[in-house]
Amino acid sequence: MTSAEKLALVKVQVDSTVADATITAYLSIAADRILRRRYPFDATVTTMPTEYEITQCELAARMVNRMGAEGQTGHSENGVSRTWDTADDADILARVTPFAGVIVEVVET
Repeated sequence: MTSAEKLALVKVQVDSTVADATITAYLSIAADRILRRRYPFDATVTTMPTEYEITQCELAARMVNRMGAEGQTGHSENGVSRTWDTADDADILARVTPFAGVIVEVVET
């Protein structure tokens, strides 16, 4: 999926007044969160696996929408207190399977 396709997919899920640059920034943040979950022991991986591109768009859309009020379970006005259903997005990130290698010890005999 191209960057333009990801941008278009997120745009249909969010308020039409959100700037493309904002959506692109959230797509980058979502990609980083997914990659850190997928490869917890390898920070050098920077390419999004294709099986998680839709997840990336969904996570980015949620983060953009959270700028408004989507996902709130509580709100108070003058004291400014908001409560989010899943502020850490664990429900989306739970779909990402961590990948780790196995350390093999070579013993010379």
